[in-house]
Amino acid sequence: MLSLLNKNWCQAEPPSVTVSQLERGLKIPKPVAVLLANRGVTSEESAREFLSSDLSRLHDPFLMADMRQAVDRVIKAMEQKEAITLFCDYDVDGVTSAAFLTHFFRDLNYPVEAYLPERKAEGYGLNSDAVRKIRAQGAGLMITADCGITGVKEVALANEIGLDVIVTDHHQVGGEGLPPAVAVLNPHRSDCEYPYRFLCGVGLAFKLAIAVRNELYSAGWSKEDLPNLKRHLDLFALGTIADVAPLTGENHILTQHGLKMLSITSKPGLVALKETAGIVGNVDARSVGFGLGPRLNAAGRLGRADNGLHLLASQNLKEAKALALELDQTNQERKEIQEETVAEAESLFKRHINLEEDRVIVLASEIFHPGVIGIAASRLVDKYRRPTVLIALEEGQGKGSGRSIPRFNLFKAFTDCSEHLVQFGGHAYAAGLSIAEEQVESFRNAMNEVGHKYLTDEDLIPEVKVDAVLNLEEITRPLYNQIALLEPFGAENPVPSFLSQGVQLQEIKFMGKEKNHVRFRAKQGKGKIEGVGFGLADIFSYIDPATDLFDVVYELDLNTWNGREKLQMKLLDIRHNTSTSG
Repeated sequence: MLSLLNKNWCQAEPPSVTVSQLERGLKIPKPVAVLLANRGVTSEESAREFLSSDLSRLHDPFLMADMRQAVDRVIKAMEQKEAITLFCDYDVDGVTSAAFLTHFFRDLNYPVEAYLPERKAEGYGLNSDAVRKIRAQGAGLMITADCGITGVKEVALANEIGLDVIVTDHHQVGGEGLPPAVAVLNPHRSDCEYPYRFLCGVGLAFKLAIAVRNELYSAGWSKEDLPNLKRHLDLFALGTIADVAPLTGENHILTQHGLKMLSITSKPGLVALKETAGIVGNVDARSVGFGLGPRLNAAGRLGRADNGLHLLASQNLKEAKALALELDQTNQERKEIQEETVAEAESLFKRHINLEEDRVIVLASEIFHPGVIGIAASRLVDKYRRPTVLIALEEGQGKGSGRSIPRFNLFKAFTDCSEHLVQFGGHAYAAGLSIAEEQVESFRNAMNEVGHKYLTDEDLIPEVKVDAVLNLEEITRPLYNQIALLEPFGAENPVPSFLSQGVQLQEIKFMGKEKNHVRFRAKQGKGKIEGVGFGLADIFSYIDPATDLFDVVYELDLNTWNGREKLQMKLLDIRHNTSTSG
């Protein structure tokens, strides 16, 4: 039975034995035990680790393949006073990785240089001209941050001209194998036995820094002369959340501590960035994802990523405020360009796409901006529930970005259609490509053949995930506080969603400038809670709350108003009651 928003509800069903063991062993409410089990946290030990987020639970960085070689080469460079250059990607993970290492080496009184490729002119990753330039400027060691794993030829060139390279990158190893670097730090290496594989670029920067720090301490450096790396976890949280890395394992521990540091940070760049984004007090994952991250990402998307790195590495508040203001203006520009791209995509969609026939949306235009097509593709996926690829055309060549839905592996689809592509890369949900303009139509047809092969009509119906069933009487502040121990929420650790059945909806009020939001009171037996439904006014306008009972899926939210805190239900979806429980 579809909901009133025409969605399927998909309820998690963790083993009852596992839930009972967690409930009894940790003395936690059953809903919290269910949430843990749904996230793959199935033993008492792993649950305690997850809920406590103790830094002592972090893995030894030397468990990572090539870490010993990387540390030895960094210390050799410091002893011989070699110039070190950081080469980073231009997204938030890239610039936070480079900023993290910049602060680390600065704390050691060993300043380093950083190099960011210009997106349009140099493209993604290492390039030969940059390698030659870095060597010509006197660097003896280059450390990549969030890139380099596919730079086999570029690292070989670096070796030829006397530039040693340490690669730190969390992306998949390419078909050519590992680059011939002094060290390649990447938990996705087939020969890497590091226990946690989902660190992103800034996570690998942290691991390299902590390994170098530990080695210097073993060599006789005093603790007072060594960096306090916990102080720089604000950058870890920023990069990890913005890169949508799984908030599990070490990422969960470090991001939780990082958000606390981000809330009280004294780094001028982060102080200025928070101020510009209007963020005060405690910083949560949402503030990073929707406030801080987009401003930094905008610079890279429009080809001016240097400002993001300069901001994060800045030591001067006046300079930082000027850079933050410039980033804010760039973000406004990005929004305008993004809306133009979405509008063009919608126009092309109406002319060329037939949802009865097309399983995959492929659109190309010279109006598309290559820096925002990924975001625009996501918008179309959300609206039309189809894998979407948008291709920005210029001078006969196209750069594309795709986003997908749960049952369609975009990277595999690109592989199946590779005869039409110049180059491609990515993963199941997001991937990029290069293509000749004359191949676009053939590629579109090939992608739809793949779509018809792998996607059923059922796959195209949006899903709403349900973590657990709750009676409204169970919703209390102590329960909410226990659920909050699972924060920060994000990829692989989503905001918990609950189902309550047989609910009355009372005291309905429409709100917002266009009256498209709704506020209400939900009642089930003795349980009552206020609720809000954003963009759901249309649904409420044709139901009869006086006589109907409903099943509702929602998140729990702590609404703060005039210094008072109150629990509320944030409605995600609604359907007519299918049972009389509750």
